[in-house]
Amino acid sequence: MQALLQPALAYQALVKEVAEICLSYGRDPKEVKILPVVKYATVPQIVNLLTDKSINYVAESRLQDSLKKWQSAELKPYKVKKFFIGRLQKNKAAKVLEYFDLICSLDSLTLAQFVNAKAKEQNKIANCLVQVKLTDKNTQGGVSLEGASALIENILNTCKNIKLKGLMAIAPQASEDIIEQKFLAVKKLFDKYFKPSDILSLGMSEDYKIAIKSGSNLVRIGSKIFDNLEE
Repeated sequence: MQALLQPALAYQALVKEVAEICLSYGRDPKEVKILPVVKYATVPQIVNLLTDKSINYVAESRLQDSLKKWQSAELKPYKVKKFFIGRLQKNKAAKVLEYFDLICSLDSLTLAQFVNAKAKEQNKIANCLVQVKLTDKNTQGGVSLEGASALIENILNTCKNIKLKGLMAIAPQASEDIIEQKFLAVKKLFDKYFKPSDILSLGMSEDYKIAIKSGSNLVRIGSKIFDNLEE
């Protein structure tokens, strides 16, 4: 019978693999971080993952489930930063802003202005990423590559309670060549507006190798950590 590989061990194996991938593309492994996506993970799985003290942040995309998990007695002691990677709805923006350290999915000026107003009400600066859309899926958020520059500039000029920290994008279902081409276009946009120390979050469990090759410095990994099976 197959047994689940413990999340902490799966994460440590992934860290080694990412380092090897970086070296194969001439990149410094210290440049690329892993963002564990815990939205489908159980509380015991997350507790096991966080036995690795090197993990400083995790990602969630479902507000209510996330609040329930992180307010549990088991997870309350852990002070990791939480990134919100889901599609942000206005009616949940205030709570997301209250409980999350980084919003990764700004995709319109209207939404940014709303988040900005809520941040002002809470007397805080909202750390955010602009999400760039690379697919045709209606269920996925994001601003088009063509519209991204205007959105970034408008946020920088009009939203004083938002601190833009970089970009996030989800790959299309396409060939590796097309995914790489799309990722490189986002990297070019990133280089225009952000510093190398800011966040370029490209790549998930299926395409993180292409993302690292294309310049991503934060890969979002869920299933490879929590669904990894040990023979």
